[in-house]
Amino acid sequence: MRVLILAGIAPSTIFSHVPLGTALRNAGHQVMMTASLDDLVPTIAGVGLSAVRVTDPGVSPREIIARDSRLLHVPEDPIAREQQSGHWYARLEAVTLDALLAFTGDWRPDVVIGGMASYAAPLLAKRLGVPYVRHGWDIHDPQLLDLGAAEELQPELAELGLDGLPEPDMMIDITPPSLRPPHAAPAQMMRWIPGNTQRCLEPWMYTRSAETRIGVTIGTGVATYHQYDFLQAIVENVSTLDAEVVVPVAEDALPVLQERLKNVRAGWVPLDVLAPTCDVLVHQSGGSTMMTALSFGVPQVLIPDPNLYRANEMARRIVEAGAGLVLLPEEATSDTIAKTCQEIVSNPAYAAAAGALAREIAALPLPSEVVRRVEWLVHEAPGGRSD
Repeated sequence: MRVLILAGIAPSTIFSHVPLGTALRNAGHQVMMTASLDDLVPTIAGVGLSAVRVTDPGVSPREIIARDSRLLHVPEDPIAREQQSGHWYARLEAVTLDALLAFTGDWRPDVVIGGMASYAAPLLAKRLGVPYVRHGWDIHDPQLLDLGAAEELQPELAELGLDGLPEPDMMIDITPPSLRPPHAAPAQMMRWIPGNTQRCLEPWMYTRSAETRIGVTIGTGVATYHQYDFLQAIVENVSTLDAEVVVPVAEDALPVLQERLKNVRAGWVPLDVLAPTCDVLVHQSGGSTMMTALSFGVPQVLIPDPNLYRANEMARRIVEAGAGLVLLPEEATSDTIAKTCQEIVSNPAYAAAAGALAREIAALPLPSEVVRRVEWLVHEAPGGRSD
């Protein structure tokens, strides 16, 4: 088969597609991947998959959004903001359609796989008349995003004779079964396997030097969004515990953090290497970080932005499952965060709950098994491949 994967808008969303993309290649299929931001092309190549440019390298996402004054509004209400995010993602995806159609005129895929906010995927698959597979990135329910995206894409949908987003021919979900919402539609379940960028490892990255180890991360945008003060405040409070603290951080932020945090291990550490060595993982409720911690049975301290509906909803579900605790960002600058980490380390119930979720994830079908389902989907499609 020829498989085209539309991987989304961040390194973490690309990483989410690596296990299935690699399994498809290992099964002998041709795989191409695109992203809706140009600067993610090296990230795709860095995880060993073929990257196709479909965005204008001279135009930033901010410039694309600024073309329409409606999209400049940032609602204060988290639910309204979540729906507006659907508009933003949809517009960033829509501007790639011409390049995608040009590419698929030369290299026609047999199936299009798109991430949860890769809204060009269903439109492209519909235009080409090939199956569309939607691939979950984390445990978030995209209902509000989809509402905003459907509103934003009305012209593109009308051109295809549609009044709503096309339903996927297959939905791949990586959520542990006990965390799936009661209203969740049937899906092809798949085991979460981290797919992040790797590096040459140093011993401190995969071995602990103290009885207790705590990982602290707030994602890859520390330097981009000048989050040094926020991260430093978290780390300094966690460091009051009798524990080793490790901070996985992108290389562009490392010089400043090394100057500020003299006695803390910091650097680009693949999270799938670090997480199994930790007793607690402290983070800002990013979906990929959350799933990596869950897959290794590591309890979490979650610090979501109160304005982000998505992050708070995911954090709430982890807390309800007993696998973590939530703090407000302002609490992360006090000794509350240290006490919260100590509560998790001292109470084995958190590790037990996290371990139960890890076992649920491990029991789900491997990406190699899901490849067979995708093959069957293509085989059964009208005009599908017969080989």
